[in-house]
Amino acid sequence: MATNGTRQLLLDVNGQDLNHFIKKLLNNICDFYDEQDLIDVTFKLSNPTAMVPAHRLILSAASPYFKDLFKSDKGLTPVIEIIDIDSDTFERLITFCYTGQTLVTIDNVDAMLKAAIYLKLDEAVVNCVDYILEHITDYTLQRAYSLERETQCVPLYEKLLEYDINNFMEISKHREFLSFDAEKLQAIIESHNLNVTCEEDAFYAVKQWYEYDASGRKHKLPDLISRLRLTLFDTSFLLRNVQTLPGCESLAFKATSWISLPSQRALISLKYTEPRRNVCVKEEDTTLLAVQAYGCTGTIFQYDQTEDKWQKYAELEHYASAYGMCLMEDNIIYIGGVRDGEITSGVESWSLKTKTWRTLPSMIQSRCWPSVVLLNGNVYAIGGTIAPGQRTQSVEKYSPGGRWKLVSSMIMPRSQASAVALNDKIFVIGGHNGNDLKTVECYDPFSNTWTKCGHMNEINYSPGVAVHNGCIYVLGGTSDKKTLECYDPQSNKWTKMCSLNMGRPYIGCVFVSDQLWAVGGWNSNSVSVYYAKTDEWLEKKPISEAGRYCCYVVPKALLLNQ
Repeated sequence: MATNGTRQLLLDVNGQDLNHFIKKLLNNICDFYDEQDLIDVTFKLSNPTAMVPAHRLILSAASPYFKDLFKSDKGLTPVIEIIDIDSDTFERLITFCYTGQTLVTIDNVDAMLKAAIYLKLDEAVVNCVDYILEHITDYTLQRAYSLERETQCVPLYEKLLEYDINNFMEISKHREFLSFDAEKLQAIIESHNLNVTCEEDAFYAVKQWYEYDASGRKHKLPDLISRLRLTLFDTSFLLRNVQTLPGCESLAFKATSWISLPSQRALISLKYTEPRRNVCVKEEDTTLLAVQAYGCTGTIFQYDQTEDKWQKYAELEHYASAYGMCLMEDNIIYIGGVRDGEITSGVESWSLKTKTWRTLPSMIQSRCWPSVVLLNGNVYAIGGTIAPGQRTQSVEKYSPGGRWKLVSSMIMPRSQASAVALNDKIFVIGGHNGNDLKTVECYDPFSNTWTKCGHMNEINYSPGVAVHNGCIYVLGGTSDKKTLECYDPQSNKWTKMCSLNMGRPYIGCVFVSDQLWAVGGWNSNSVSVYYAKTDEWLEKKPISEAGRYCCYVVPKALLLNQ
């Protein structure tokens, strides 16, 4: 009765007066805690040994764990021993009970989350989860997935699920994706908000997941495939790809019937027949860019698919040549190179949106011809030439807003190699070290280690590289090489595919859907397209200017006046 009366009085208080009263009350409570005044319970902890004083009423109001503890026989004693939480973490969470805030860091967030779950501090759990997602680049997805599996934390599961849905194109390339359980993958695939460029992306991701453990996942496959928007595929795709999967024959039949017999659709049972409502970057909303690379001047070309021609988007002047390059969000990052005859450590960024330059922090090591790759929001500058005839094996990492940091060096010094990110790792391919190389190395940022991979079939420097369906494609390079090789990281083997009609190094390569575009090359303006499904090349209309290129698929909205 007293509780109901005080709550009614609380509702009747003017909002401004109430806020003033609560603020004063909280300040007094914090003063009591800081001065250890009116303390009525002390916690004894180890690791390291510490005594943490507190007020029973405050802790009981903050957490049902403490409320239940203080009502039990164990909680009646003035000193209570806590053995499951280290003293530093416990003291931080006691502070949270008083203030609603505490210091969370990359190093302590795992322990903080586990302890907050144990102490039933729901708001502290949410704070830890939000911190992890806000710092996911430094924290890493692999660590987040492991923590979620260990703790079974529902808020963390839900936040990671939302992240997976919003970043599916990147997530599906991580090695952790292959270890998702079927229930989690189903929740991702059936989401109306799944961020894919087309429904084929979702299909190939499910197929890749299934093939990782075909015998163990065979019984789960039909249910996962049924969550796709099957009616968005054409009939030939359904017959060639879906019908051939074990247990999916009837799904392919239903979808082809739905497409070819509109009058019978009411009789055909399919889970989903409408497109996803939140395909953030549809294929028709993207465009192919070819950026002239490695010289002090260059042109960016945009491919017009409707008219099958290349148009100039911008002309650039850069202070250096022989640099490394990558695309980070809406900026092209130019790294190192040669300026006025000297090797430089400088880094510049050019915005696709505003067509303006800005200077970024310089590298620790001056280098030209480095391999450059973007992984999990970080830029890596790998190897390169640091003096005439001298290659390096050093590697640096740049996080936006920070500075360059050295990470573990490669096994072998090399320059003019190519690099790609796949399965949350970096693969450095070929290059030059006094001799042309066919060796391949793999960097794991989680363990900060390099390992050797299977050698390519042929030596290669400055090849074009691209990633598609969990494999790495390497093209051209080394004078007039025509070879296309495909690397499967699961088997650690390279396979030769259909060769180019005309070989050349420094080709710009990128996959557009399931087509590998090969643009330009040394003294070449040729444009060739490789069709992975049929293993054949077709020649397209040449680009306007011969030269070395880097290619990117970007949203049209990134480009000025689009």
